[in-house]
Amino acid sequence: MSVWLPPGLFAYGSELAAAIDSRLGRTLVGDGEAWIDLPRRLGTADVPSAPVPWGNGALCVDLGPDDVETWEHFAEVHRDEPDPDAVAVAAQEWRLPVTPYRRIPAAAVGQVAAPTGNEPTSTTSIDGAKVVDLTSMWAGPLCTELLGRAGAEVHKVTSAARPDGLAGTPMHAELNAHKTVVDLDLRLAADRRSLDQMLASADLLVTSLSPRALANLDLLPEQLCGWHSRLRTMAITAFDPGGPERDWIAYGTGVHAASGLGWLGDEPQAPAYSYPDPLAGLQAAAAALDQLAGSAPPHQRVSLAGAVAPLAARAACTPTSGARTDGNSHG
Repeated sequence: MSVWLPPGLFAYGSELAAAIDSRLGRTLVGDGEAWIDLPRRLGTADVPSAPVPWGNGALCVDLGPDDVETWEHFAEVHRDEPDPDAVAVAAQEWRLPVTPYRRIPAAAVGQVAAPTGNEPTSTTSIDGAKVVDLTSMWAGPLCTELLGRAGAEVHKVTSAARPDGLAGTPMHAELNAHKTVVDLDLRLAADRRSLDQMLASADLLVTSLSPRALANLDLLPEQLCGWHSRLRTMAITAFDPGGPERDWIAYGTGVHAASGLGWLGDEPQAPAYSYPDPLAGLQAAAAALDQLAGSAPPHQRVSLAGAVAPLAARAACTPTSGARTDGNSHG
């Protein structure tokens, strides 16, 4: 299986990093490549699962250890459905992180602006700002780690009952170095009350839970406003809130597949690693700085799909976009 990274990835990451450093008035992120290439820098890069041929296309089947048996049952039930998009919709109803490998839509052509937000008119200091971190894996922890390095007081909520998928790895250590860890199981009433006590004095809540999970925990902005009216929220999700996939469960590899960036050549290709995550993490950090400075809406949502959209648009506009690029390319 060939794996790759999309052309322009590191240049685009540098644009997002520069937006953060501009807001802070100092160099914190630098060129951004070190954060985007974190798995290979730390020697932890794993080749994602290969595209699964299905009907007239392919699927990204990005399973967790608890999903394998469910997927096998699902695949048997739906084996006669030839349309990968239809299969992915049905898989999401089973709460399986399955997405279709797509071609870049024609609507993406021309939409090449980096979604970094308006440039600040003055620099931002967030020293002492209190941030509650309800994130896991890569995108969310990168956002909150950068806020911690910028001077915020970050309290990361974790649970021994449901540990972070990166727990115990060098990446987890790097992405959570400037945080205070609080062990809470939010299924327990006492621990949920402890979270509310934290939120009462917090300036910003950052989450990477699905909208469905946030609703179940009463953590959507409209649910929080009665108790925590001054609290700002930043939700990092897989897909955009206005699209048909808004509630889909997916990881970075699945977003790569659905964006069209996984099918620029003659066959679908998995990425060298989950590059949509750091792009979304950098974008969310820039937006969160604006929130803490009071220059952006208090409740925002950043998606991995939105973060990679400029790369897809640039690829669609490039005549050589169909050429294969191996995982060592830093285009």
